[in-house]
Order: sequence, then structure tokens, then C-alpha cells
Amino acid sequence: MKAIFSQICFLVVYTTICLFSFLPLRLLYGLSFIFFVLPMRLGGYRKAVVTINMARSFPTKSYGEIQRMVREFYRYLGRLFAESIWLFTASGKSVLKRFSIENCRVLESLREKGKSVVVMLPHMGNWEFLRACSCPERKTVCGYDVQQLHMVYQRVNSPLFDKLMYTLRNRYKTGWKILESKSVARYMAKHRETPGVYAMISDQCPGPAGKNVSGFFLNQPTLMIEGPEALARKFGMAVVYGVLKQTDKGRYALHFSLITENAVETETGEVSRKFAGLLEKDIERTPHLWLWSHKRWKRTPS
Repeated sequence: MKAIFSQICFLVVYTTICLFSFLPLRLLYGLSFIFFVLPMRLGGYRKAVVTINMARSFPTKSYGEIQRMVREFYRYLGRLFAESIWLFTASGKSVLKRFSIENCRVLESLREKGKSVVVMLPHMGNWEFLRACSCPERKTVCGYDVQQLHMVYQRVNSPLFDKLMYTLRNRYKTGWKILESKSVARYMAKHRETPGVYAMISDQCPGPAGKNVSGFFLNQPTLMIEGPEALARKFGMAVVYGVLKQTDKGRYALHFSLITENAVETETGEVSRKFAGLLEKDIERTPHLWLWSHKRWKRTPS
């Protein structure tokens, strides 16, 4: 009975989202501001978390500057919500018009050397636009066939929200493979002879029992998850930093930067700290594009 009820809830929510997603993106921006941004501001959705995170990350900024950054973040969060709704039914051609890849040569050179790659991604820009890499209209991405692309994801606590996100990211059955984080190591071991790209969101706070790397990030001691680096070291993979930069409203460019061609040759923690350094520079340039509402420093180095 519970399973049937959950399925009905999913179908109702999914159908509602799809109906709204047919609206023009410009209209969705307006609706998200009215029904998403304003209620968040009035209700103070994680305002304390956002404000504290920003204040500690930018200690030289005044109270007024921090408040302005908080407002810009909430406005962008509303746009991110609208764009994610739009992506549920947007055609591949429409998505590709709003998405581009910069510095593709970084991956192309690794493909020529037969390397598998871990792409470390932050919660920067609208990461859901990465699905453009697996559109049916796109056969290759920087030298790799779309079937060689893998998106690693972490299940969220809400089964309904988790199913919605999985449905969105797995819309194109002929594109990339969606791998759950707990099974990715087994999959890599099985396919270690086949070059592939493994994209992973890498700026989460590590779990209480998870392995971590200590570093200094955004002016404060920080624990970073070790998973992406550990997998790259275990299987001798290259590591690339990938970030979605906003080129215009609702338009993004995926930019690549090489961290290392072979993680085995690096010191423990070196890859994660380089990732943190690159991300820090991008956050300083466009702070509102990072997801400040998460508790990034829930656990810190002793």
C-alpha cells in the first residue's frame, strides 16, 4: 500500500512539473521569483546558514555587502529552480543552444593517451545543464563517445525528490550512464580497460564516517570528501576540474582545467586541495553561483 501511494505521489508531482516545464523559460523565471524566491526570503529559508557561510568565507566584506550577496544568491537560486523545471521537457536542441564546452582540448589530449578521467565538479552554476552532454544530438564530448560518459550521484534522503532527480538526469537512455556513488568503485574495476569519463560532484561535506582530506578553503579550515581523489589514485586515472560558468541568463559553458594526468603520482590530498583552490577562485569571481545553503562546514578539522 505504501509503495502504491508513493508511486501516485510521484506521478502527480512529475506530471505537474512537466506541465509547468512547457512554459517559456522567461515566464518560469517570473513565477519562480513569486512562488519560490519571495517565500524563501519571507520564511528565512536557511538564511542563517547562507549568511554565516558567506560571512566566514569573506571576512573583509561589510555587513551590507554580505546582505547584498545573500539577496543575489536567493535570486539565482530561483533561476536555478526555474531552469531545472524547464529541463524536464526541453528538447535536446534547445538545451544545446544554451550550453557550450570551453577548453575541450584538455579532455581530447587525455583521450588520445587512452586515459580514463575523473571530472571533479562543484555545486556551481546549474549543474543540471550537464545533461546536454548526453543529448541524442551529441555523439561525442571532447573526443569521448557519449556512451563513455558516466554521471555519479549520491542518493538524497527524500525518495520522491531522489526519483525526480534521477528521472531528469536519466532522460536520454542512449546517453551517459548514471552510477550510484556506492557502486562506482566496483564499476570502475570491471571497466578499467575501457577509457571513460566519470563526473562527480566533489564539494560536499564528508559524512561522519567518510574518509576526508583536511585543507584551508574560503578562509577557514575545511574537510573535503576524499572519494573522487581516492578512486582516481586507485585506478590510475587523470583528474580534471570542471565548472559551469554562466555566460548569460540561462546559458552556461562547461570549462575544464587539468589537475593531474595521473593521480597515482600525486601526494595524498594534493588533488583535493588543487580542486579546492580552483573552486575558490571561481567562487570569488561569482559568489552567487555557488550553493551556499548547504552546511559545508558541518564537520571541520580538529
